[in-house]
Amino acid sequence: MTETFNQSGYTEGYPSGIEQHFWNIARNDLVYRWLQPRLKEHELIMDVGCGTGIVVNDLKSRGLHMQGVELGPAPIMPGLTADVRTETNVFDLDPDLKNEIRAVLLLDVIEHMQERREFLQKIYCELPNCHTLLVTVPARMEIWSEYDRYWGHHLRFDRHGLENDLVAAGYNIDKSAYFFHWVYLSSLLLKLLRISKSNEFKAIKRGGFKAFCHRILGLFTCLESRLIPGAIAGSSIICVASRNDNSATDIDC
Repeated sequence: MTETFNQSGYTEGYPSGIEQHFWNIARNDLVYRWLQPRLKEHELIMDVGCGTGIVVNDLKSRGLHMQGVELGPAPIMPGLTADVRTETNVFDLDPDLKNEIRAVLLLDVIEHMQERREFLQKIYCELPNCHTLLVTVPARMEIWSEYDRYWGHHLRFDRHGLENDLVAAGYNIDKSAYFFHWVYLSSLLLKLLRISKSNEFKAIKRGGFKAFCHRILGLFTCLESRLIPGAIAGSSIICVASRNDNSATDIDC
C-alpha cells in the first residue's frame, strides 16, 4: 500500500539532528496543540509511519502516552527502543495492543499511498477503539515539484479532498487547516522563478549556529500557525477527525 524506505533512504531523510529542523519543531508543536485536548490521561497514541521516532520522542517529553510503528528498518532515536517497533505493520500488532489504541497519527504518510482510502478504512475496521485520527499531508498542487516526485508523493492535497477521503473511510471531520504559510509562499515563488527546490536534508549539529537558526525559525513558524487563519493556503494541511460509529454499516470490514 505504501512505499518503504531502505536503509539509505532513512540515512538521507533523517540525517543527524533532523529533529532540530524548524519544520519538525513547528509541526510537533501544532500536532500537540490539536491532539492533547482530545485525550484523557494515559490514553495510548500510535504514530503510524513514525520514521525514526521524532514525534514519539517529542510528544512523550510533553507527557503523552506514545508508541510508534514503522514499516521499514528505521534507525530509532536513542531511548525509544521500547516504544517504537520497526519493520512492523500496524495491522499486525497484537490484538490486545490494537484494542488499546485510542488515537492514531498519520503524519505525512498517506501522500505516499495510491490506495489511501482503503488504508484509512482498514484503520477504522481494525482499530475499533481509536476515537481520534490526526493527519498531516503536503498541500497545494500548484507547488508540486521534483521534490515531491523524489520523496515518493502521489499528490499534494487540498482541504476538501483530504476531508472527503476521511469521511469516506468512516470519520467525522472535527477541524482542518492549512499551515506552513510562509513555506507555501516561498515554494510558489521558487516555482514561478523556475528555481529547483533542494531534495536534500542536511545534518544539524546540536548546540551549533545552524540549530540556533532553526530554533528561531521554528518559533516563528509556531507563532504563524497561531495567528494566520487555517483557510489561507499553506504548504501542509492538518486535519483531526473522530470515529463515526454510524458508518460501520456502510464500510465493508
